[in-house]
Amino acid sequence: MPGIIHVADTFAAFLDDLQTRRAPALYQLSKLRNGFEGWLKIELYLWLTERYQLQPQTDVGVEYKVWLDQRRGQMDRETKQCDLWVRDAAGHGYHYIELKVPFANNNRGKLFLSASDDFWYMSRLLAVDQSAASGSAILVGAGFDEHDWTRAIDDAVAYAGNDPAMVQLRVGSLKLEEAPTLQWAVMTKRYAPQPGA
Repeated sequence: MPGIIHVADTFAAFLDDLQTRRAPALYQLSKLRNGFEGWLKIELYLWLTERYQLQPQTDVGVEYKVWLDQRRGQMDRETKQCDLWVRDAAGHGYHYIELKVPFANNNRGKLFLSASDDFWYMSRLLAVDQSAASGSAILVGAGFDEHDWTRAIDDAVAYAGNDPAMVQLRVGSLKLEEAPTLQWAVMTKRYAPQPGA
């Protein structure tokens, strides 16, 4: 079945390819002081369609309203708009993904709180009704050192309050010549069984 298995592994492969094909663009992005989330969403979407031969609006798409599990405490809405969705190759439905691009500027606290909220919601999808394989928050940060980035990601995972056995976390960085490093993280709540589990 066309699709992907692991959101984090797929995103890491996307970044490797991006670093090879679009190094000058990454250099320019690392110097920005505010958002390039829209660019990242479209770049990832196009890469997924090409790399995995996915059919738009059947296997992969952007901007999708997911239903949230109302049995969860503190739920304040019925739905959440996610940035990207992609079919699960193992046949367990879809991976729903939120993207955030925090910057090490005066708004960093607000941006990380928003990213934490995104992962909290993506961890509370009404999984059965919309065939959720997983819910993820992908973050790409500009201007952060490794220590501050890791601490912020750990806080976001703790804030979501998931069973650690159901969460996949992958953190990395893109080192660019003569430009600040771009940090990245993928936080995933698994809803469907994983291959080999």
